[in-house]
Amino acid sequence: MKLTNQYLLDFLDFDPALDGSQLLFRAIRPSDIQTNGTDVVIHLPFQQQKCSLEMGPEPDVAPQSYQLLLRAYGSDILRVCIGFKGSRFNDSPMLEMATDLEIVPLHVQIENDEWIVLDNQDRKRAVFNLADPQIDYWSDLLPKPEETLNAVFYPDGDKAIRIDAYDQFFPARHDGLALAYVQEGKEVSKSTISFHADANEVFAGTGERFTKMDLSGKTLYLENQDGQGVNSRRTYKNIPFFVSSRQYGMFMHTSAATRISFADQSTRSVQFLVDDPMIDLFLIGGKDLESVLYNYRRLTGFPSMPPLWSFGIWMSRMTYFSADEVNAICDRLRKEEYPCDVIHLDTGWFKTDWLCEWKFNDERFPDPQRFMKDLRDKGYRVSLWQMPYIAADAEQHDEAVANKYIGPLDQTMKQGDPISVHWIMQVQSILPARKQLTGTRDCCEICWKWVRCALKRISVKRSI
Repeated sequence: MKLTNQYLLDFLDFDPALDGSQLLFRAIRPSDIQTNGTDVVIHLPFQQQKCSLEMGPEPDVAPQSYQLLLRAYGSDILRVCIGFKGSRFNDSPMLEMATDLEIVPLHVQIENDEWIVLDNQDRKRAVFNLADPQIDYWSDLLPKPEETLNAVFYPDGDKAIRIDAYDQFFPARHDGLALAYVQEGKEVSKSTISFHADANEVFAGTGERFTKMDLSGKTLYLENQDGQGVNSRRTYKNIPFFVSSRQYGMFMHTSAATRISFADQSTRSVQFLVDDPMIDLFLIGGKDLESVLYNYRRLTGFPSMPPLWSFGIWMSRMTYFSADEVNAICDRLRKEEYPCDVIHLDTGWFKTDWLCEWKFNDERFPDPQRFMKDLRDKGYRVSLWQMPYIAADAEQHDEAVANKYIGPLDQTMKQGDPISVHWIMQVQSILPARKQLTGTRDCCEICWKWVRCALKRISVKRSI
């Protein structure tokens, strides 16, 4: 689609026809706040907007009210969560929280037009401002801005992360919204939230990237795809987490496709757009970036230490097609005294090139166990290239579908086609239905049990 430099069309993906098939609901001033156990709940109305590039409220449509939840984990992490149209806040096995990361009770203090959220040490963790904004108008013709959500979060009790409440040129022309959702038919299809960005703020993260580390001035689309090289926006490993030069981090807890604008759609804000009827965001503080990264790992789990040999020198190419070819390469490396610890076999070890069935080609690799042992005796470890899905033509496909390890294919493609493919891992009757489970720990744990069985059929001992 051609860029229009219109927020509604370019970032929120509205159809340029603006025919009413997509409706935008924007958060307005909170109506109530209360404690709920250790959490704080804010009652937040959302006002439907006119279906126009000149944004404004639909006065004849009553606001829809939802609950925004705040939860503090320890002294440095604040969770901000809201679900729309029946979507509910739930903990997930995707989170592997450290045992020392305890929920800290929150309470509310009301002072004039401010709702102040404090923890059990009376440290400020959030402030909701209900006053009208103080604006130095550049023209007497400008009307006052529409009411919105105006809040500041303090994940570590000190560092302020401010909702970008008034990212607009004038009240009807916005470049970002504090908090909003998009409704298509009766379903909520997208959610968005925006935060203020300093003029010189620098961002890094979001998983695998092939561009410069500084992400400021870029909009990224986080949806796992075949990278097809290392020179494009396509990546295998997208992670909705980033850190800022202001010494904070943000982790959007979702497996849905996510768009993040780092002071790009608007130079004043960092904006999320999630293809999900929920915002579940962790704001992460700490005394320095090392502490921020440590706190992120406390949420998602600490990696185990890989074996020592994996830090060695790897050799590969596209690709080796036989045991004889691999042995010849490995023998030459040793003869010419090139250091090498791991030999990686790309797609050439499959029975059919690019069709992963977790089996060696028995003509070109007639004795896999001996092949692996001989290489191990020469000091090589072997890495085998594998696909993270079950192809429609794979011999394991029917077994996987019959046992509901995977759902039916949403669409098919030939290897190399320039489109993204989504295998809908709905694991029916095993897990609760959710819009997109691909990549979540819930789905992976169940599928991995089955994949392990398939891997055992490779006639190679695991100790090799």
